[in-house]
Amino acid sequence: MAPHLTGTATASVAYAAAMPQGSTPQRIEIPTPDDWHVHLRDGEMLDAVVGYTARRFRTAMVMPNLVPPITSSAAAAAYLDRITTAAAGVETTTDGFDPWIVWYCSPDIDTTDLVEAHGAGTARTVKYYPAGATTNSEAGGTGLSAFVDLFEVMAEHGIRLLVHAESTRPEVDIFDREEAFLVDELAPLCAQIPELAVTVEHVSTAAGISFVHDHPQCAATITPHHLARDRGDLLASGLKPDLYCKPVINSPADRDALVAAATSGDPAFCLGTDSAPHPTSAKYGPTAKAGVFNAAYGLEVVADVFARHDAVDQLAAFVSSNGCAIYGVEPPMGRLVLEHEAVDVELATHLTTATGDDVVLFGTEEASRWTVTNV
Repeated sequence: MAPHLTGTATASVAYAAAMPQGSTPQRIEIPTPDDWHVHLRDGEMLDAVVGYTARRFRTAMVMPNLVPPITSSAAAAAYLDRITTAAAGVETTTDGFDPWIVWYCSPDIDTTDLVEAHGAGTARTVKYYPAGATTNSEAGGTGLSAFVDLFEVMAEHGIRLLVHAESTRPEVDIFDREEAFLVDELAPLCAQIPELAVTVEHVSTAAGISFVHDHPQCAATITPHHLARDRGDLLASGLKPDLYCKPVINSPADRDALVAAATSGDPAFCLGTDSAPHPTSAKYGPTAKAGVFNAAYGLEVVADVFARHDAVDQLAAFVSSNGCAIYGVEPPMGRLVLEHEAVDVELATHLTTATGDDVVLFGTEEASRWTVTNV
């Protein structure tokens, strides 16, 4: 069942007010983009959100932190079937919709099963979560060193490791946890198994960007919300639970480093939205679940960032090409057009699932300045 979209944000934005005069074209055409990090959830939430990704992106790297987590070829196949069923009838991109199911790094993984699935093209990556770091990470590891045997098998067979790079040591400041994990955990692993390809997921700090630059076997995904917001947006004028995510949105200097990397054309960096829906019942309360749902308008947010930094010539590399090179897939055949429009628009601000759960949509401000059309 399609989600019910409710609430509107109305904006009338003059072109000159939205962008410095002459700094960006009003029309940008790019190859069909891919999303190399997305949470589609399961059950009715999957039904509600999958269309947003399928309509915009060709490949979706789907995270495995379900309950129970995805740790076998059978579980991966069953989840893929649920995704394709939920996406049936959705008008997808010109290139179609290709979900990749990530495996959850766990002692439960049978390496024979993993290698066979990789050979069949159904197990391309494994994701490491530090236990307790984020949503449904209770089954995660207490350290990368506990999985060296698994990682050696992965390196031998060309299976990439995805890493949620966040220390869970309580003495580490929340804004320093990415750097602490990279220094204490990932750097030793990269030195021990230099053949292991690694993606630092949702990199959020200048330290993370530097780490990728210093480690040729590493790539990184960057999210729309980490590119477009900083911790002042999260905290300065009252806590914004809809901006709370893990790793947390960090300082303006960190945001600037992310923007510089994303807009540079460096092939080590690509778009991973980390779109992670939670109902408002889980976001507004004594504690807030970590996650930003940006699948609806994330592409407009990224286009806005690139336009404001006079880097629209690098947008296609970041959202459409770099990930293809990192993951060894053919470039997309379709095209997508983003147009800047100085017109009044009405945008949904949240969706409502079949049983009445509301999920807030991130990026309505930027989406009021852009329209996206598949060619």
